[in-house]
Amino acid sequence: MDGFLLLDKPEGITSFYCLKILRRISGMRKIGFAGTLDPLATGLMIFAFGEATKLIPYLEKSDKVYDVTIRLGAVSDTYDAKGKITEVLPAGSGMPGNVNNRSSIEKILEDDFMGEREQAPPVYSAIHIDGRRAYDLARKGEKVVMKKRPVYFYDIKIKSFSWPLLKLNVHCGSGTYIRSLAHDLGQVLECGGYVEALRRVKIALHSIKTAVPLDGLDPVSLKKFIIPPQVFFGEWRMKDLSESDYRILADGGFIENPGLASPEKGRLDFPIMALYRGKCAGVLGAHDGKLKFSRKFNIV
Repeated sequence: MDGFLLLDKPEGITSFYCLKILRRISGMRKIGFAGTLDPLATGLMIFAFGEATKLIPYLEKSDKVYDVTIRLGAVSDTYDAKGKITEVLPAGSGMPGNVNNRSSIEKILEDDFMGEREQAPPVYSAIHIDGRRAYDLARKGEKVVMKKRPVYFYDIKIKSFSWPLLKLNVHCGSGTYIRSLAHDLGQVLECGGYVEALRRVKIALHSIKTAVPLDGLDPVSLKKFIIPPQVFFGEWRMKDLSESDYRILADGGFIENPGLASPEKGRLDFPIMALYRGKCAGVLGAHDGKLKFSRKFNIV
């Protein structure tokens, strides 16, 4: 069973717990995923099964879309509702003057957040610092300094605003922390802010609309929802291999390039997927005008 599953992760469990459940349901150990979600977050996760795990690196740089509810007027040490909350504005005090309407927040989002920005990840994150997880250091009371790194916001839309709740739809590049966006926005607005609810609705071309809930899966139904790699990456270039082509490539050799990697043909932004007997056999790379496996599936 080689392919991908679009899963709608429920709130309150970790991404790795989802992995554990899927291993139990499928009876397979070789399962991986692209893009971790915090326990508080719900929404789209992509799991790869079997040989398809070799294609996870092609998903790691994908842009993503989130629906987020930000609570203004307070801060959280984890930048979300699961952390220690400290009020910045007393409850019932109303919105401050610089957050007095939707258009003022829209302008701040446009001026201070859109495009490429430097963002510091939350202290409570899985990022490694000197070989240790940042959240492990923070939980032990050690001082953690998170280095800023470049992130990209393609679009940030306000879905609704009624103090103190601000709901946004955020289209961003990989490596972006929505918790940091909420915190940083709260700092710019001088009222504090943290994530109250978060839902990932899209990864690359894949939408939450076609994802399945975890509690709706069993050993029989799971197989029906596995998407073959050639369907999952339907926008890629495809190369059907003959018997002789496959044997040459499988032995580490090269085959002629029929223009698939030629600049004149375009579409150089997509890899070349090799198909053999109707199944994905791996990914081909161009080498000195010829093609060779850069990632090979063990299918025979």
